[in-house]
Amino acid sequence: MDNYLAEVVILLALVVLVLVIAVFALARQIGVLHTRLAPAGALMTTAGPQVGEPAPLLSIPDLNGTPLELGGPRELPQLLLFVSPTCPVCKDLVPTAKSMARSEKLSLVFGSDGGEVQKHADYVSKMNIEDYPYVVSLELGMKFEVSKLPYAVLIDEQGVLRSKGLVNSREHLESLVESMRSGYESIQDYLVKEELLGEQA
Repeated sequence: MDNYLAEVVILLALVVLVLVIAVFALARQIGVLHTRLAPAGALMTTAGPQVGEPAPLLSIPDLNGTPLELGGPRELPQLLLFVSPTCPVCKDLVPTAKSMARSEKLSLVFGSDGGEVQKHADYVSKMNIEDYPYVVSLELGMKFEVSKLPYAVLIDEQGVLRSKGLVNSREHLESLVESMRSGYESIQDYLVKEELLGEQA
């Protein structure tokens, strides 16, 4: 009877040990999965003005002919969203940008680097963005070296470029704001630096 009891205790101890190892392995896999599923954020490009540098100062007329100052010190951070009437993703993103600008207290400006002015005027009316500045300027696109749309640039109150990148969703737009708040250039930059800090600890 004592041998039987000893065998049962040893067997249960082995089962518990196997379960502890399995839980540890699962926890590790969950951590790996969490890292892989972490928010990607806006895809930052290396072209154009660099994050952390003063944004280009521009004075460009909007569609109504009103001069618009881009860059430089201001009351609210400035979100510049590059769109086009022919961009289907842009159409979905415009209402999101409007909502986010209200909730995050951002000065929202829509920009495009060319095309027929009438098409842009029709787009402004169709998208119900008459209350926001809309700039059509080849110079603007060239200054920020925009090559794909939709593209966004976030400039802080001091006129410093805080984040930029290709944006396809609300998550991407929010990542620009989070980058500005956290001081990291992008969500990707944050994840890399946090991983390095974790390895050093």
